[in-house]
Amino acid sequence: MDSSTTLERDSVTEPAKPSSSRRDLLALFALLSLVALSLGGWLTSLGFGGWYDELKKPPFQPPSWLFSPVWTTLFTLLAIATWRVARQGAVARTALVAYALQLVLNVLWSLFFFTLHETGWALINIALLDGLVLAMVFLYGRIDRMAGWFIVPYAVWLGLATAINTWIVLNN
Repeated sequence: MDSSTTLERDSVTEPAKPSSSRRDLLALFALLSLVALSLGGWLTSLGFGGWYDELKKPPFQPPSWLFSPVWTTLFTLLAIATWRVARQGAVARTALVAYALQLVLNVLWSLFFFTLHETGWALINIALLDGLVLAMVFLYGRIDRMAGWFIVPYAVWLGLATAINTWIVLNN
């Protein structure tokens, strides 16, 4: 056996285990998702009661019990997608700025709609959020195809939320 065969065989190693910095990065995005979900949930809870109960709601609005598990799933996918993109280094800068902005817009929507009862401002906010999240699908997808696909369910759910918000503005 020649030395090149030995080098090739010796260079084959087991798959790399996630480094602690990769795990830390995933934990960071999971924490940011949790904070955004918690803050949005708290702002939402402030608006429940008489005002929300009296709103005319669209016939296509999903049952209320569905919202928490859907948002939890979407933000879990968002954290994983962002982690996959962030590991790519400098090329991910624009995508990470979009990620941060969408977190802010997402929380602001809950503030406008539920806490302040400003459904019109909420609609403007969610329209901006829709555009940003659609841009994220393409930004993330150019960096990591799977990460882009992980954002698609979020974009679809936001489309439904936008339709609900629009219906409420037009019918109340």
